[in-house]
Amino acid sequence: MKISLISEPELVFGKDQPHIDIRFGLANYGPHDVGDDKAPEKIRIGIIGMTPSVTGLTEWLHRCQGEIPASGSRLENLFPSFPGFRADGCFHSRLVFDPSQIRTISARQVEDISQHSQGVAVADAVELLFGEMLELKAKSQPDVVLCAIPEAFLHLDEEDDEDLVAEVEPEPQEFETRIDLRSYLKARSMQLGVPIQLLRPETYGEKSRRGPSRSKRKRFAEPERVLQDEATRAWNLHTALYYKAGGRPWRIPTFKTDLLTCFVGVSFYRSLEENALQTSVAQIYNERGEGIIVRGQTVRTTKNDPIPHLSRDQSGQLLRDALTRFEDEHHTKPARVVLHKTSKYSTDELAGFSETAASLFSADFLTIDKTFIRLFRHGGYPPLRGTYLELDNDRGVLYSRGSVPFFGTYPGLYVPRPLLIRRARGETPLKALAAEVLSLTKLNWNNTQFDGSWPITLRVAREVGKILKYVPEGSPIQSRYAFYM
Repeated sequence: MKISLISEPELVFGKDQPHIDIRFGLANYGPHDVGDDKAPEKIRIGIIGMTPSVTGLTEWLHRCQGEIPASGSRLENLFPSFPGFRADGCFHSRLVFDPSQIRTISARQVEDISQHSQGVAVADAVELLFGEMLELKAKSQPDVVLCAIPEAFLHLDEEDDEDLVAEVEPEPQEFETRIDLRSYLKARSMQLGVPIQLLRPETYGEKSRRGPSRSKRKRFAEPERVLQDEATRAWNLHTALYYKAGGRPWRIPTFKTDLLTCFVGVSFYRSLEENALQTSVAQIYNERGEGIIVRGQTVRTTKNDPIPHLSRDQSGQLLRDALTRFEDEHHTKPARVVLHKTSKYSTDELAGFSETAASLFSADFLTIDKTFIRLFRHGGYPPLRGTYLELDNDRGVLYSRGSVPFFGTYPGLYVPRPLLIRRARGETPLKALAAEVLSLTKLNWNNTQFDGSWPITLRVAREVGKILKYVPEGSPIQSRYAFYM
């Protein structure tokens, strides 16, 4: 066994300037695509909500054009101020919205829907909000639609990243079947062709009177999640809007000697019918974090193995589809593919993936999941983020969450569980693969605090699956990740 520390990966911002921190990189150098003809210099925003929510949200967006002061914490690097979102600010972009880009829904409509049972209420709420989105698109052609969720609908919405609260990261292999507003609306809005952003009242300053969070109701031992400070919420929201409007805030650095790599995340999700079928999902990412969504075929489980697996033919076809989409998007074939799953590879899966990847220079197939193997460090803080324990040639333990010297603290709420990285096949040194995983944890456009647990491949696989379960098999889907985050 060998223990070492993988240095905090740098990211690349405007004019190819590096920094380890997202917020300081953006503040100092601007987004990576600054000066690019395709960079969004203005973002047309559509807004939907009840009149008080629309008023509160628009006032807060105007406020965010100027500086939002830091929280006053002694941890200045963890809680920096937000410099403002305007044309002469660090994003070099501005939000554009006026009365023609706003649709209000009435209290009577919301009250009538909220009286229905869960499933009926979700469906009716989705149709109400989607109808308003269609009206917005017909009149103003927004780049992104902001939906201020009425408080009466909050119990219909699954708590997630767009809650903009302190992180509680769920396991990516949960087969969730509960019908929730957020995922259903994201699926429905694919027909719109415009990314949407859901906002809760506390994000823009309103106080919610809702009861305990869903996570608290489900797992009573967990404390209630804590709302982030205002500057952090502003950073997270405006970065997400910039990305959804087609911007590229940052990327992972590359070198001339690096092989062009296609990173693929594979996961499974249960259909709404809650039968024994799961459907595979793949996401393709390059070093810029540009993702393409690919949906695979339906798979089955067996009594002897409740974990879903792809057949040999399905595995080969899924990876062929992913590589084809990568080539269509980037006009070149990758030299290397790295595939991430949270479950072990079956013999058929390895055979199918390997046959498809045989024409590439290099291929690495990894299983990544949380582990209860833990390391202990002198003092009161967890091990440093990037701490890496190599168990053998094919297994390593990586602390993707941990104490961060740049922040001067461990910023998490719970004792961190590291990732167990297992190599199923491949020749790249395992520590180099772990360093890639650590870099991929920094490609989360919903969260500008850079120390996420999961690589973007697996985080997105879970998020996409929650939404695609509402899209009938065979129906067209949006390929950009911006429609799922």
